[in-house]
Amino acid sequence: MSVFSYFRSPFPSAQGFSPYRMPGVAVHIPLLVAGVLAGFLLCWPHSILRPLLMVWVLAGLYMGRDLAIFCHYAPPLTLVALAAVMTVFVKAPSIAKFGASHAAIPAVLSIAVAAVFIVHIYRSRKR
Repeated sequence: MSVFSYFRSPFPSAQGFSPYRMPGVAVHIPLLVAGVLAGFLLCWPHSILRPLLMVWVLAGLYMGRDLAIFCHYAPPLTLVALAAVMTVFVKAPSIAKFGASHAAIPAVLSIAVAAVFIVHIYRSRKR
């Protein structure tokens, strides 16, 4: 199994008995939007950090998908995920101010998100 097979379907099927069927999109899309928003607010003010926005997009897309599948098996996790999304939206002005006033910390956060994403890809491949 190739590492790239992890990227085969960013939005899994919700047909039949699928762990993505419920809560699926209700968790996946908000996590994707929150991840992109957080990355945008942190990285966009500094032109050198703008390429790191792709890390946030990919992490929001694929880790959001995987978390949505976990939410199927652990419904309270849905509430935790949606609370995290709401926190990003409510704290957006603070995140934007923090991102504009610091350059190194958003870079370190982006690298940490990339590291977690890469570790997650390799761990999911071993199953």
